[in-house]
Amino acid sequence: MNSPGSQQNNMASKGKGKQRGEDIQQEDVFQAVVIADSFNVRFAPITNEKPKSLLPLANTPILDYTLEFLVSAGVQEIFVFCCHLADQVRTHLRQSKWSECSSCTITPVLSESCMSMGDALREIHDKSVIRNDFVLVFGDVVANIRLQDILQEHKNRLKDKTCPKNKNSVMTMIFQKVPPGHRSRNKEDDIFLAVDKSSNRVLHYQRVRDQSKLQIPVDVLADNSDVLLRYDLLDSQISVCSPELLSLFKDNFDYLNRDHFVKGILDNEDIMEKTIHMCVINDGYMGRISNLQMYDSVSRDVVCRWSYPLVPDTQTDEGGQIISHSRHNVYTSKDVMLAKGCVLEQNVLVGRGTRIGNNTRITDSVIGKDCKIGNKVVIENAYIWDGVTVEDDCTVNTAVVCDKAVIYATTTVNPGCVLSWNVKVGPMVTIATGSRLQATKDMDDDFGDELTEADQDAVSMINYGSQSQAFLYQPPEDSDDEDSDLVQDMFGHSIQSETSSEASSLSEESSEDEGMLDDEELFYSELLDTLVKAKEDNYNTENLILEINSLKHTYNIAIRDLYGMVMKGLIEIPLRASDNLDPGAQLLSVKKNIARYKALIMNYIKNEESQLDCLHALEDFALSNKTVNSVLVKLLHILYDADVLSENVLIKWHRMDKEDEYKAIKKQVTPLIKWLEEAEEETSDEEIGSD
Repeated sequence: MNSPGSQQNNMASKGKGKQRGEDIQQEDVFQAVVIADSFNVRFAPITNEKPKSLLPLANTPILDYTLEFLVSAGVQEIFVFCCHLADQVRTHLRQSKWSECSSCTITPVLSESCMSMGDALREIHDKSVIRNDFVLVFGDVVANIRLQDILQEHKNRLKDKTCPKNKNSVMTMIFQKVPPGHRSRNKEDDIFLAVDKSSNRVLHYQRVRDQSKLQIPVDVLADNSDVLLRYDLLDSQISVCSPELLSLFKDNFDYLNRDHFVKGILDNEDIMEKTIHMCVINDGYMGRISNLQMYDSVSRDVVCRWSYPLVPDTQTDEGGQIISHSRHNVYTSKDVMLAKGCVLEQNVLVGRGTRIGNNTRITDSVIGKDCKIGNKVVIENAYIWDGVTVEDDCTVNTAVVCDKAVIYATTTVNPGCVLSWNVKVGPMVTIATGSRLQATKDMDDDFGDELTEADQDAVSMINYGSQSQAFLYQPPEDSDDEDSDLVQDMFGHSIQSETSSEASSLSEESSEDEGMLDDEELFYSELLDTLVKAKEDNYNTENLILEINSLKHTYNIAIRDLYGMVMKGLIEIPLRASDNLDPGAQLLSVKKNIARYKALIMNYIKNEESQLDCLHALEDFALSNKTVNSVLVKLLHILYDADVLSENVLIKWHRMDKEDEYKAIKKQVTPLIKWLEEAEEETSDEEIGSD
């Protein structure tokens, strides 16, 4: 028999063994820290009532995309740090599917005192919850990349005994190759990197923004034999980090964000003996919703399925209903009500319980649940959230309209506008480009006295309609955020504040047309290159449409302009290729190209309005191109035979009043129109005779 002392020793050794086993098991846990706060006011006044991470992206809270990405990548323990309106984030996590997630534990970390990402990471350090290498990501990231391989690469680097600088790596930054000017990048994403080519160690990291010159420290080039310079990378803001990163933030209170940390490490690499590495992802999708432009861009990518499997039809809505997906990326819930004559053109998502009226046209837009859209409404490139009412004859273009807002009849909402929660505008008004409106006025009047409720109503009605409840949002005077600058980027538009817009209005008017022309020329040039490449690489129609739509959003081309440009490109390319041939051979080449891309053409030109836009574009093409002018009648005949243009539209177009420069074209196509009219009369006579 063992003595009592030996029994105690055995029990103690068993306990130690179990604890050691638990430590080993804990070391294998794949962890992540999600910063669910942006610490800025770029989405104000929207974020005054709801944190940015819970705003809807394609009718799903943004944070859910980040969590789905991490869980799918194999992360087993996630800490969601939230500061602004933190209770809403905690409640969302408790009530969402993540509370029952068996493969991953998701824990909210709340703090109201943090003012920066650095403060958040210092708070995480004090809680001692991170035990090994972890993923650091913002709660506004949409991605579908593989993290396991990058984590393993980071771990292997730390075990590399042949290179001390690899062994001291505290962060692996994840990038994706995205050329400058692409719609997935904005000014703040333009980054210049110097990298050690053999080890992928970051030597220099600089945000370019509007700088015309790039400066590289001399020692970067002098001390490294093989330096690679990169300006074609998108910073995903996703990093794989060593636990030591938290200690470095704790010891350096001047690290307010990741950029400060990276600069501090690179500037003091010899002293701190820490390094940073990078990894470039060639497959997969990554996008961070850092501002309204990126909200627009990432929303389009989700609807256009670039982020698969993070797309609308792989999820159920809040009512548990499956969202259906049909041609041209049109998504609807089962109980959506669509009136006769309403058209969902392309890249449209409609939430459950929404009703859309007669002859309403919606394209490239997301509509939330329980919305009421009236008759003869036009919605383009817009994001309409839950419970919104849009009355008859309204136009909403490139705007965000938040929950329970009301747009009264015959109101136009111009590009770049934000209508925050419960805002009401109209009827019969035009909301100026770039207006950010809120439902209550939280500022004093010009005399410093607080406005009465009656005064507020009067101010709102004067500016935004007789039934309005809307006030222009003004950033806080003490805000040092970039959004308080005079010029703000919203949806990729440069929006002037009131103080600067008056001074520059004349120059804007004189340069507006020229700027649009430049964008259209650049778009058309890339469109031609895309069509040529599509033929060479034998793209299928669906991929070609995705490429063209991506270009459209990059250059902010209006959908009506796109119709004519696509047709013009499909005619110009075969004409160029057969330049040395006679007109008959050229027309045959054009005819073959139109037949080849018939499905592409019908994707864009599918109603009377788009056919007229196409005809107007061909008119302009004929005026600028002698070859097209000489064969225009036969071109129209080819498009008529191909059922691209209908006889009714051709006749209607010909009967329109023409400016002097177009009268020659009208005369030129008169024989074709007369033939169509006679054919129509014969058909009518035959139908009467048969009756």
